[in-house]
Parts: sequence; C-alpha cells; structure tokens
Amino acid sequence: MSLEIKTLVCLSTAHVDEATARELDTLVRFPLPLAARDVPDIWQAHVVAERWQDYGWFVWVPSPRRAAMPPALRACLALAEVAGATWIQFDRDCEPIEDLPTYDW
Repeated sequence: MSLEIKTLVCLSTAHVDEATARELDTLVRFPLPLAARDVPDIWQAHVVAERWQDYGWFVWVPSPRRAAMPPALRACLALAEVAGATWIQFDRDCEPIEDLPTYDW
C-alpha cells in the first residue's frame, strides 16, 4: 500500500492580522455558498480553512485566487509553499518567525 504524505508547517497566529483572523473565524462558522466561488474578489470563497480548537486554523496552501486575499495571509501561504508545505497550522502557541511580519491583537 502506498500512502500519500502531506507536509504541514506551523506558524504563529501572530502572523495574521486581526481583521483576517476574524474573517477566518467567520468563514469556518458560516461557510459561503458555492455561488460565491464565481466572484474572484471574494477571497473567503476560495480559501480552504478549518478551525483548530481554540488555538487557530488549518489553511490549505494551494487555496486559489490569492490575489484577492489579505497581504498577511498571502505572505504566509507563499512562505509555506516555498517550504513545500501543503497545509499551514496557525497556532497561537507557536513562536513567531522573523521571516514574516507579526500583528498585535
């Protein structure tokens, strides 16, 4: 049997600004209708995300339509992609890294 292995990178929730964090929480709680995917400017319709308990979120790195996403989220996705990750686990307990800006909220 051959198993497909995916790579997950852990980043601090401090690398996401407060407005984007609220949007991710809202998206997980109230997913947008499929028809929203036809509107390129609605980034929330194109990101694949799930809440990770009270600690943060899991976000799929190949989520499409990054151009409409907030800059902080785009930077995290780009860094994870370069590292070869398929998923980001945003974790409030993870130490911030110097390669990304941090936000106080």
